Amino acid sequence: MSRRKISVRQWQERFKAGTFDSDEQAGWEDFYHPLSDRRLQTLARLVMGVTDPFILDHHYVWFKDNTPAVGPFYGDVRFMPLDEDAEKYFLVSLDSPYERTKWALITQRYGYGAPEFECRDIRQMIRYVNRLGPELEQGIKPPFIAERFAVEVFALLRGEPSRPHAYREGDHRYSYTSFQNGRRCMIRAAASQEDVPPGSDSEEIRGIYVWCAEDEEKALSSPVKTAHKSHRKKEAER
Repeated sequence: MSRRKISVRQWQERFKAGTFDSDEQAGWEDFYHPLSDRRLQTLARLVMGVTDPFILDHHYVWFKDNTPAVGPFYGDVRFMPLDEDAEKYFLVSLDSPYERTKWALITQRYGYGAPEFECRDIRQMIRYVNRLGPELEQGIKPPFIAERFAVEVFALLRGEPSRPHAYREGDHRYSYTSFQNGRRCMIRAAASQEDVPPGSDSEEIRGIYVWCAEDEEKALSSPVKTAHKSHRKKEAER
């Protein structure tokens, strides 16, 4: 399928002026009724919110109406690098039945198994996309890229038959669903061993220390810790 490759900046100008000659030029040839499709109009709002110069001048967009075998239709917008550099590719999905939230951003750098970023509000997603631009331009890989890899390898060391997909749950926090029992496992990661709580059974993987959040909770509630807290309280009372 051939697509008209115009920059996001040009797309915004032509969309605002209403001068697209065809659905193919607008990049939404995969939608059945593009002018009336609510999802498409919402995704167009997202594209119109992009202000980062690198994305504006080095990416083009096309929109896809996804028809899964099970579940409702959902849409996404794909930001394709004009120079075909796959490292800088990303997409944003809307109302996907396969994702946990309304908006999900998938990047090549984080991997396609789980979103790099999730949110429920379009404004949050627009802000994240605009922050993403300078990182893509400079080839910056945030710490969570290495942490994700370490978490998935850690899962293999714990007996998983294959690498699960690690979801971000906050700063240095991840989760994955075990293939062994279907349970969600909460994992922590740190760049320094000093940040590993005492009593946690951690693994060092490519300079990243990884451990189970359950181990941390057990260490914090251990009898030794409890006795220590009780002792401090008694001293304060005296």
